Amino acid sequence: MPTVSRELALGMALALESAEADLRRIAALLDDRADPTESRELARQLMMRALRRVQSVKEALDDNVGACIP
Repeated sequence: MPTVSRELALGMALALESAEADLRRIAALLDDRADPTESRELARQLMMRALRRVQSVKEALDDNVGACIP
């Protein structure tokens, strides 16, 4: 069974936690009626940032697991 270093695991956990925080903020922004256009734009930016973080975790897992498969 492949293992992940403690440092990598911590980095992945922090990236996912940050992505979750962005997703909660996105949900709040999408409900904001004060300035919907600006809120949507900020939500879009946060969504792209969260997606990049999730993608970096997926790549780290792929690299780590791929190195263990003969």
